[in-house]
Amino acid sequence: MTELYPLIDGGRLVGVIGSGGDATLICSPSGQCRYFLWLNVERAIDITELLDNRGVLRIKGDKGEGFAPIGPWVMAPPYVHARVVVDLDEYARWLARLVGKEIRGRRVLLGFSGGKDSLATLLVLLKLQEYISFKLHIMYIHIPFLESPRNVRFVETVEEKLGVTIEFVEAPRREMKALLKWKGMPRRGYRFCTMYKAKPMRKVLKEDPRAVEVVGDRLTESPKRFERLYKAAAARLVLAGRKFRPTYMLTLLDIISLVRQSGLIHPAYLEGSPRVACDLCPYRVLYEFAELPELEDPRLIEKVFEKTWKKWYNWTSYEYFKEQHLWRFPAKVAKPIAYAKQLIGERSENERCEILSRENVVKSLRKLWLEESLDAPVVEEPWLVAEAAIRAWKRKMPLAMLENGAKHVGNN
Repeated sequence: MTELYPLIDGGRLVGVIGSGGDATLICSPSGQCRYFLWLNVERAIDITELLDNRGVLRIKGDKGEGFAPIGPWVMAPPYVHARVVVDLDEYARWLARLVGKEIRGRRVLLGFSGGKDSLATLLVLLKLQEYISFKLHIMYIHIPFLESPRNVRFVETVEEKLGVTIEFVEAPRREMKALLKWKGMPRRGYRFCTMYKAKPMRKVLKEDPRAVEVVGDRLTESPKRFERLYKAAAARLVLAGRKFRPTYMLTLLDIISLVRQSGLIHPAYLEGSPRVACDLCPYRVLYEFAELPELEDPRLIEKVFEKTWKKWYNWTSYEYFKEQHLWRFPAKVAKPIAYAKQLIGERSENERCEILSRENVVKSLRKLWLEESLDAPVVEEPWLVAEAAIRAWKRKMPLAMLENGAKHVGNN
């Protein structure tokens, strides 16, 4: 599951791109899509014609069947080519009219990761404070060993540049080290590390019954969030109980624009990553592992890799296990994926196949943060974005072009 990013060339939308698992999806504005399987960190092969009607790759060889759930990996809600926020002051005033009475004087708790959505949400909340008095409590939760120290440095830069105080919470180091040595690397379907992200937030909310939790999820960020949030959008809610969602109707262009204007772009985005997460997160796409930043304890991770391989993945070589970062998948899933890649690789040597390079993906995404104009129609009210996304979702279209109820304003 993924989020679709726009492919923009010279200010013109030419398609969308999304990556998940070991696959990348590229669609044209008309909705024609191609699917690519990453054979290694540098090269992906077009396997569109090999997928069944559910988007699953099944390919037979002498040793059985290779299998890869390409479609589910890159399933995404529609990308909405529109803007909600051009004037942050105006948007903050709109929010203040909706929730001013409810949150005035209360603690507003934001879990901050340093990623684009949490930063954009922070910027919106800081502007909202100019119109409503509330206590903003910002919390950053660090996962040692799996998360690079550069994430900590980035959060410190945000703290300094925006003049805010961010509470730093770290998962217990001894527990994390023990879990890694005992359970091996976290993998899809079993991320034992996530409990450390949620626990400190729950503690604050329990201690302060009047506290409001800010949820930075967006409608078009992933299929699960889309299905969870579109009903709230239909009801035109931004505050429900103790859950405050000030940015869930914003588009990806809004988020990128707010981050660009702040000058606080996480380096992971400039390296072509579609999200900020732990550097050893099992939900990272294979090409993202081409250039890992520094790890806190490389020797520990190497030992955990070795133990994980010996226990579950010794049906392949240790070198291939590390090259493919197979620890991301449960062993029973990783084996048919690896075999599918082997068969596709052999096939590509004998046939002329379209290749997608990591370099091209990184270049396309990097341009959004540094170069391209984010010109798009601007909606008259935020709820129109949800309506456009729902219409496109029902039609199974990857893009939602919004023209009705919008004005065209150029803005970076």
